[in-house]
Amino acid sequence: MALRFLERELRRLLAECGRESLADTTVDSIGLTDDGGTIYVHLFPNERRGRAFVLAWEDYTPDGSGRMQCYRWLMGEARTSLRENVDKISRWLEGK
Repeated sequence: MALRFLERELRRLLAECGRESLADTTVDSIGLTDDGGTIYVHLFPNERRGRAFVLAWEDYTPDGSGRMQCYRWLMGEARTSLRENVDKISRWLEGK
């Protein structure tokens, strides 16, 4: 599942810290996967960069009853993580 609003958030954060060119040249997309036990938020770089930068949250509702509430919580956590880690993410995008 593509998370366009998180992509926009990351691009805005990179621009605010003077790294707009990284967003243009290295960021491909941000996506979500769920293997039934863990939700993963992936920052997918373009083919130049290689592997994904992953945020993961362990089993959120074993019976599945609160998945929508967990999804909302996870998106808030992902946004917070982007803000708190934009410097680390930019270094990673630069290959450092």
